[in-house]
Amino acid sequence: MVINTKEQIFWTSVNNVPAQYPWLTEDINCEIAIIGGGVTAALCALRFSEAGHDTVMISQSPIGFGGTAASSGMMSIDGEQGISTLVEKIGADRAMMAIGLMSEAINNIETLCNDFEDNCGFKRMDSLRFADDTKTGEKLRQEYSVRLHNGIDVELLTNWSAAEHFTFPIEAGVYSRGIGAQIDPYRFVHAVTSKAISNGVRVYENTAVNKINKDKDDFVTLDCDRERRVFAKYVIMAAGLSTEKHCGGVDKTSSVCAVVTEPITNFSGWRGPCIIHSESCPGLFITVTPDNRILIGGTAPSILEKSYVSRVLDLSPVNEKKYEQLEKRLHQMFPAIRNITAEYVYTSRLGRTEDGLPVLGRTPDDERIAYALCCGDDGLLYSEIAGRLLLQQYQGKSNQQLSLFSPGREWRVKH
Repeated sequence: MVINTKEQIFWTSVNNVPAQYPWLTEDINCEIAIIGGGVTAALCALRFSEAGHDTVMISQSPIGFGGTAASSGMMSIDGEQGISTLVEKIGADRAMMAIGLMSEAINNIETLCNDFEDNCGFKRMDSLRFADDTKTGEKLRQEYSVRLHNGIDVELLTNWSAAEHFTFPIEAGVYSRGIGAQIDPYRFVHAVTSKAISNGVRVYENTAVNKINKDKDDFVTLDCDRERRVFAKYVIMAAGLSTEKHCGGVDKTSSVCAVVTEPITNFSGWRGPCIIHSESCPGLFITVTPDNRILIGGTAPSILEKSYVSRVLDLSPVNEKKYEQLEKRLHQMFPAIRNITAEYVYTSRLGRTEDGLPVLGRTPDDERIAYALCCGDDGLLYSEIAGRLLLQQYQGKSNQQLSLFSPGREWRVKH
């Protein structure tokens, strides 16, 4: 099987650019400066402007062309690692507090999309986490128990019951209803940005922030391209993986290869269709786009990517092999679905924190700067949470929930 399509980010290929924003051409003053041009920055800009704060959003690239464009658009409260794994890492109370925030985030994103003229392809979805081997199947039975006893509408699938709904082997599966959603992230970031602008937010794209000067007590100075400066009372760093250079927190990064098919008319052998995560093959996920294409992705860490070899050799044949494997996996899992043909393929970089949660909030060295590092499979949900909790922190409201994501949280992972 050979994929003959060139690498193209799917969301920016199928959508027209809905709006273009100016470069920064003069020195400006503001109360809140948000660095970034993706969903995290846009949602922070929206929440702060709704509260009446004079807000500026500054993006090095065109709005929506960073990590947001490479996002799957998939949202689920269990993400890649599952709820029971999160409980093991941070404890039951903290884990369920995080799950509650994520569930609230899906509801809030749905409300936003319903208010937009374009609902950004938002669709509620069920979620399947499955295992195809006995050992991993036992872990999923524990996952089922955790969900059942925390009020999640969940069903435990056995290899016999799963065969009624899916055409691929399932030793054990956890099918949860209504805990996920799918969206077009590129349309969403522009819709959120447009709403923020209607609240008075000033947006500048193609404007890099080259240096953050903290030498003044009353404001922070951002040195930008073309020798322009932004003077802000408060700064939020929400620039994807670039944020990690300032606040730390990323435990590892990996390549994520994605294959997007041509539109599908009949999803035979795929209940829902639902969002799918493989417990036996961590990092593998499958979803359906708003225009009924299958999007399959998988993390593919490689020692070559961090070596000198990666800088002198063309690794595109390696990626091509990964795309072929993903398309082959689709055909094996869904033999009853006709005409599965890859149309878009692309590779992006994904960062993960040690506990799988975002990094949100301030560090002790300067309380005028907050960080919003929202990476991983649930980056869209973390972005919505970031806007709400960072606003509360700025307003001086005590919030125990924010401590879950603090840059300096000490409990991290239990070893």
